[in-house]
Amino acid sequence: MDFSIKTSLSMSAAILTLSLSAQASEVVYLPAYCAPEHLTVFVNNKSAEPERIWTQTRFDQEIQELHYDVEAKSQIKIRGTEFLPTRMAASFKYFSKSLQVSVACEESASTPLTSNVGPSASHYLPANTKSVKMHLLNLFLKSNSVQLRAFNKLGSLIAEKSISLQSYYDTESFKWSFQQNVARIEVQGLERVHSLLFFDANGVEKPSPAVTLEPAHLDPSTKKTYFLVSTKDAQADEAFVVGFEDEAQIKTAREQIQNPALEKILVAGIELGSGGFNRAFYNKNKAPYSWSVNRVDAFADFAHIDCDGSPDLTEERLMLKLNEGGRICFWRYRIVRELTLDEVRRGKLKP
Repeated sequence: MDFSIKTSLSMSAAILTLSLSAQASEVVYLPAYCAPEHLTVFVNNKSAEPERIWTQTRFDQEIQELHYDVEAKSQIKIRGTEFLPTRMAASFKYFSKSLQVSVACEESASTPLTSNVGPSASHYLPANTKSVKMHLLNLFLKSNSVQLRAFNKLGSLIAEKSISLQSYYDTESFKWSFQQNVARIEVQGLERVHSLLFFDANGVEKPSPAVTLEPAHLDPSTKKTYFLVSTKDAQADEAFVVGFEDEAQIKTAREQIQNPALEKILVAGIELGSGGFNRAFYNKNKAPYSWSVNRVDAFADFAHIDCDGSPDLTEERLMLKLNEGGRICFWRYRIVRELTLDEVRRGKLKP
């Protein structure tokens, strides 16, 4: 049995909900490639416990959500018309790794949805592929430029294409044909982008999942000293990067690492863009965030609940966060280690 409730969450309510849970969420993305009346979403629960999933549909800074409860060892179907008013992109959020989400458009085969957010990814293709269908979803609040490059099995470049995504959650869908067989297509966005690719296999469209082999390289300023901010959990799920230029703040940050009794909440302001240094260090592909700290206001013992939250929740509701003043004070987060420029640039933590 499934239950659904339509909600429009304020930032404060969403932050409070997340603050009560130490478990990070998983978000998978659905580009706008199918009319809602032809779309079916399948949610499989492999666990022995009931689980919950939310559909997320964006209207400017508002996110409308429906939640569905999935019984243990069962599957539910969600019709596109239940959460989409028209052909548009959406996302699905859940807190259990036991859930799997896939979609089907009309009579097509079911396609697993993924959490890839780029900005770089590769799609690998079987032999004798000469055309693909692609759907690119812009996950950045402003326009985003995406460069596509196609390679044959010898690694030679055979075609290039530039795509401009104008608005947040815009989808660009197109068919791309080649003069020779293509073995790999690389996607490189200036900012976060999600890609969905299909190829023809004997008359049946099949997906090629996006793969990120290396974290995106960033360009941090050499004038700053960088630190990783995360929870003190044994297996922390989320983290972000902050950079200091002020010597007193650098000294304070180092003292907090050396002496946990001095740890405090970082109260700061944020702006749009990674700043060349902020990334999701504990995410599997370590993608740059769409926001970064541009000022540090204080190290505090207490802070207002309105600026509590997490790095991923800030990314998810970034438009609302920026419109409310762009202030963060994640209660459970502390400065946990100093980072070298190379670690910030490459997204790889040294032992």
